[in-house]
Amino acid sequence: MEIREAVYADLSVLQRLGCETYRHYFGSLWQNSDELDAFLADDFGDDVMRLSLNSPHSCWLVAEENGGAVGFARLDFNTQPDSVAPTEAGAKLCKLYFLPESRSRGLGAKLFAAAERVAREHRQPVLWLDVLQSNRPAIGFYQRQGMHQVAETAYVTATQTTKLWVMKKDIND
Repeated sequence: MEIREAVYADLSVLQRLGCETYRHYFGSLWQNSDELDAFLADDFGDDVMRLSLNSPHSCWLVAEENGGAVGFARLDFNTQPDSVAPTEAGAKLCKLYFLPESRSRGLGAKLFAAAERVAREHRQPVLWLDVLQSNRPAIGFYQRQGMHQVAETAYVTATQTTKLWVMKKDIND
């Protein structure tokens, strides 16, 4: 597997991968399909993606095998969770997704390590993320990468509330 920083030309690949993987893993959790569509448009819409790919405050990583993208990660720098008492800002791992056929092969750990390396290069003292409380496999994965739970939060829409954990890892050298 090759991991590289995404460029603007990757926009459509990231949009396709993002929507496809999100729908596969989390689509059934949404009670309202219009809210799911709005969420995906907000996360992977043209304008949002253009801004994010061109921002010095974000970094997208693409994982490729055999010349094709199989996963990706997105980091935002100098952010902190809303749900935690004022703490040191750091890198938020916003996304780490793989196509279903690419899971459970150790690729996630490699992409996580690459994201952590990028966070260190950007002098971020912590790496943090939000994860569904019900997503036990992901929580276990992040714990194996050295992260631990620090707070609880929720994602709220008009029709549902989804409980999340905030997890973090100190990455100071």
